Amino acid sequence: MALIAPERNPSLYLLRDHLEATLALGEDLLAAELTLPACDRPGLRDWIRQTSDLEELLGSLRTLEYAMTARLLQARKWAEDLRRSDARLKPLIALFVAGTAPLVDAAAELGDTDARDFDCDDAALTFLRRRGMLAPDAAGLELVSRLAVGEDYQVAARIGLGPLLDLVATFLDTLDTLYGPDTAPIEEVPVLSAHARVARHALEPGAVN
Repeated sequence: MALIAPERNPSLYLLRDHLEATLALGEDLLAAELTLPACDRPGLRDWIRQTSDLEELLGSLRTLEYAMTARLLQARKWAEDLRRSDARLKPLIALFVAGTAPLVDAAAELGDTDARDFDCDDAALTFLRRRGMLAPDAAGLELVSRLAVGEDYQVAARIGLGPLLDLVATFLDTLDTLYGPDTAPIEEVPVLSAHARVARHALEPGAVN
């Protein structure tokens, strides 16, 4: 079967865009952290400030997870489409689809209030434990001085962030090897391509909203 030229295949451009955005979101996750004040007997003001800072951190983490999940679900769609036009990518696409399969279940749970971490008692601690940021047997944050996202962070409580980003980076490297790193935007969908470029710029460090 003849291969479709990359500049004439929307799937390639859109796939690359979603993968690059995923890496940018992963970098934002890895930069997230919170230093907790050391207080033997914290007062009400200290407790309110810590609670507010913690809620802000968890809200940011959840937003980044949702955005990453949405990007990866779209990447799976375009990867499947690309697999039909280039047999060389079939093994890697199969690996990518299998590696991101748990996020399909995570996305399905977004509308299920019974399954959300934030709708149960001790929601903040539950979230931290399920993401690997707090020991399972920790009673609270009393002995914790810093909360930070590492490569062992569990995205959507299902997939390690480090292995997930490695998988995405490997996929991008393979696309660059096969098609070149600077695939031109698709002429057939100039508006969509422009939107993709704007979205990518908004995710770059230092971008002004």
